[in-house]
Amino acid sequence: MDSMQFLQLIPRIRVYEKKLLDKAQIERMIDANTSEGALKVLQETEYAAFMNEVRRPDDYEILLSNELVRLYKTMYEASPLKEIIDVMALKYDYHNIKVLVKGKILDKDFSQMLIPVGMVGINDLKSAINGEDFGRLPKKMEECLRKIFEKFEETNDPQFIDLIADQYLYAHIHEIANKKNIKDKALDRYLTNLIDLNNVKTLLRAKKQDKNVNFFLDAIVPGGSIDASKFRSLYLDTIENIPNNLSSKEYSQVLRKGIASYIETSSVSEFEKLIDNHIMSIMKEAKIVTKGLEPVLTYMYVKENEIKQIRTIMVGKLNNITKEVIRERLRDGYV
Repeated sequence: MDSMQFLQLIPRIRVYEKKLLDKAQIERMIDANTSEGALKVLQETEYAAFMNEVRRPDDYEILLSNELVRLYKTMYEASPLKEIIDVMALKYDYHNIKVLVKGKILDKDFSQMLIPVGMVGINDLKSAINGEDFGRLPKKMEECLRKIFEKFEETNDPQFIDLIADQYLYAHIHEIANKKNIKDKALDRYLTNLIDLNNVKTLLRAKKQDKNVNFFLDAIVPGGSIDASKFRSLYLDTIENIPNNLSSKEYSQVLRKGIASYIETSSVSEFEKLIDNHIMSIMKEAKIVTKGLEPVLTYMYVKENEIKQIRTIMVGKLNNITKEVIRERLRDGYV
């Protein structure tokens, strides 16, 4: 891949970054006495373009959904290599696959949980899944769906839906990167950290459910820096020893703090927050990068994080959560 092909896009990315919410705006949203007051802060930002569709604070998801769609439309049009945007969009495809498959299996309508972003349109996914006509989908998605339905028929266990979809998500990302010869250290580092840490999170959940080691090994996502044999030994050891056994990894402090919190609370919430903050710290390094795809990936990740921050604040305001608790729940920002 020629990293120079992004040279013309990066100045535009820097302009987009200046439109991100800053710390003061986030703080004003948190400090607002009402959900209306929090939403009003967004009228000063690029979110204002969609404010006319919001009739009341409860409609904030309309605003966030429109902004996410706008982000991907802008980046698909601007990027000289569309597959880079596909890499970021695929998580929404596989999220939608999970939602639609669960709806079909349980005979329920989960349409409100679908996200209108991805490589494949929602209507195409719906018709493929409901009619079990997967041939029109990308090959990896077809393989994913066939495996999900096969596994469900064999086990009648819906938890495999998420596990299989997550495995195919990262396999699909790697397939795109290999097909287009996208050899980029920033992308590799991002994926490796994400896969490793999410596999550790899967380990914690599997041990909590008292699953056997083979169940766990079937559930891990390949493509990280920790191989199956290492994960086997980690699983058969105590949770307390995980940080020491992975002390050479760049995310060792995330493990140390995250595992300590998990042991104390039996919840992965703090661990998930630490993972997100660690990935954000990696992304912040792109502020000084002047070529390649790293600034593109970073801007998209950061913008998605901003949308999550707004959602956290609005949910808090609508449920009368205290300002202190809202602050605790927020992930680190970029600006």
